Amino acid sequence: MSGETPGGPVRVWLGLGSNLGNRVAALRTGVAALIQAGLEPEAFSDLYHSRPKYLPDQPPFVNAVGRFRTRLTPLQVLAAGRAAEAAAGRRPRERYGPRELDVDILLYGGRRIEGEGLTVPHPALAERLFVLVPLAELDPGLEVPGLGPLSGLLSEALARLPAEERVVSLGRFEPGRGRPLFPPAAPAGAGEA
Repeated sequence: MSGETPGGPVRVWLGLGSNLGNRVAALRTGVAALIQAGLEPEAFSDLYHSRPKYLPDQPPFVNAVGRFRTRLTPLQVLAAGRAAEAAAGRRPRERYGPRELDVDILLYGGRRIEGEGLTVPHPALAERLFVLVPLAELDPGLEVPGLGPLSGLLSEALARLPAEERVVSLGRFEPGRGRPLFPPAAPAGAGEA
């Protein structure tokens, strides 16, 4: 299933990760910002603990994958992800270094996109167990455009990648826990002096 209906909303899968501060709170803040930007959540994977992949001398990550529906264009989703990162306090640092929040577009419907600062499916998707495992949890029968069945990508990655890249489930991700997922509207007259 491509997740696209002509003229309708598109299904988008986003990778969420954090390894600084309150990592789960950062993911929740990011999800709230994504919702405000026009992404409607459908489902979330469990939270997963993973070691840093590229620069090992940093704290471990907490990751999740979210499946959303949206009418935003790919570039608008990219901008919404950057705004969500900023809302969680992300500051510029070295590539692959520690971060308060990272939001990656993994898939945008059944489309392949290259250009304008965006590549979809995410170019490192097949090399990241912290993406493949939660993605397979949400959509085990998913076809990844240009790469084939997700189940095959996951099997190949598990066989090829070192054991230290395995991820561990931390349990359900509840983005709205402790506060409403959709913030309430301000009461009439709020903010007026």
